[in-house]
Amino acid sequence: MLTVTLAAVSGAVLALVIGLLLGRTKRAREGTTTPQAMSFAGAAILGFFALFLGFSIAGTWQQLNAARQHTYEESRALTEAYWTAGGLPDADRPVVRARLRTYTGVVIDDEWATMQHDTGSQNAWRAIDQVRAAVDHATAHSQVEASARTDVLRSLSEVNAKRNARLGDLRASVPVLAIGGLLVGAVFVLATPSVIGLTSNPRNLVLMCFVGASVAFGVSMVAVMSGPFSGAVRVQPTAFQLALERYDQIDDDAGKSAPPLFRP
Repeated sequence: MLTVTLAAVSGAVLALVIGLLLGRTKRAREGTTTPQAMSFAGAAILGFFALFLGFSIAGTWQQLNAARQHTYEESRALTEAYWTAGGLPDADRPVVRARLRTYTGVVIDDEWATMQHDTGSQNAWRAIDQVRAAVDHATAHSQVEASARTDVLRSLSEVNAKRNARLGDLRASVPVLAIGGLLVGAVFVLATPSVIGLTSNPRNLVLMCFVGASVAFGVSMVAVMSGPFSGAVRVQPTAFQLALERYDQIDDDAGKSAPPLFRP
């Protein structure tokens, strides 16, 4: 919020300076520009800016939503792996589930911080590899245990796919051409009124300040939303925190459904 506010104030100041500098020209004093020319120039410049602004905001918002969706898909795959691990042999079940908890915790506590710098965590890679190793070493003594082992491996394959998608989102960004067009359009929007004859009287300068603040607000929204995991508006590890809560629920349900101890 502070970034957007500062950008809006800076835009207003920039528009004020442009108005003071360009609003003193002979054309501005005499008002020689025809209304038709002013209307055409204003519409063309505003259309150019609105096109790039809309494209940039829509692109960053889509990237943000896609990144958030990938985190929830990975979380669901982790929960499924934790659930199906309940069918593993008694000796292997707690090991696999403990390592799933470890991986989920590493993603929240370690990897989320590194993703703000556009990179994944090696600790997280090791943690998910250790889960796979624990499942690979599980020895099935029945068809049910063998089926559970297959299901866990399938879920882990889904986890790896969604993890790769999440890390791929780190490189998502608005095309440079769109950013360049947005900045050029912003400058034209601020400069055009004074160039085509808007005089630098107090009323017009106040109007220019408002226009400058609005333009800067739009540009800053693109900036703060850029980078799904590093921008000011970024994806939080909520999906993985929900996965930990689901693990606890699965364990509680398993404890409640366990048969009572035999007492002679």
